[in-house]
Amino acid sequence: MKKLGKLVSMMILVGILVGCSNSSQSETSATDSKKNTGENQLEQIKSRGKLVITTSPDFPPAEFYIVKDGKKEVVGNDIALSQAIADEIGVKLEIKATDFSSVLANIQTGSVDFGISSFVGTDERKEVMDFSDGYFQESSDGFQGIMMTKENAKKYKTLDELKKAKLTVGAHSGSIQYELAKTITDENKVKHYGTTDATILALNSGDVDALTVSSSSVEPMLDSFPDLTILPQDSFDLDKEGKYSLNVIGFPKQHNNTELIEIVNRVIKENKDNGNIAKWRDEYTKLSAEAVE
Repeated sequence: MKKLGKLVSMMILVGILVGCSNSSQSETSATDSKKNTGENQLEQIKSRGKLVITTSPDFPPAEFYIVKDGKKEVVGNDIALSQAIADEIGVKLEIKATDFSSVLANIQTGSVDFGISSFVGTDERKEVMDFSDGYFQESSDGFQGIMMTKENAKKYKTLDELKKAKLTVGAHSGSIQYELAKTITDENKVKHYGTTDATILALNSGDVDALTVSSSSVEPMLDSFPDLTILPQDSFDLDKEGKYSLNVIGFPKQHNNTELIEIVNRVIKENKDNGNIAKWRDEYTKLSAEAVE
């Protein structure tokens, strides 16, 4: 892992392109049939021959961009799971890539069949979407923590000391990390950014004093930013009880999707039992590190 510049530049460019190209075709692909038939969600997916999902591909190893044969491609362990679901249904997989806030919005509006983007099933989200069973325990290979410059990190020995400093903290918009940022500083001192790489660039340039992060997602980037560090878990774990650790898939509410969720849960169980989910996580962790290089 040497330089992230090329990867970050590419991710930012792709983010701009994606943000500007939320075409009406993608927006309606999962909703047109709802208006015209009485079919349930699974039947609609089979009728159109594709499973339409949404994700925010800036959270390796779960979802991120690579360039393959000169073309940008979304990969990751979440995408591998989604492909397994599409294969089980017998349809193609269509990925609607966007920023994380729009992932949540796409699920709520029903413009997709489901959203998968390393998010957890909070009580607030449960009010506006349905969830699959949990498919990955984030705390198994990381924790919800704090990233700072190495120089500033020397100033704080405990979380209480850091909270008293009332730092300016950056976080990914709409994420659990954004909610956690408000627990360590005043809400008006929390800055939100559209992508994970944008938060890291903000910290590296001094726009914020710290970031709230999922350690497993940002660790591959540390070698590219030698002045940054993740504060030690034993003193700075923001989710010691694992409340924000279990990843789930989100579905639009009131979209007759009971059969779809049953299939998704069956695929999750099968791939947890046979070790595929753990294997995919390992494979894409390595690939994301290579992408950073």
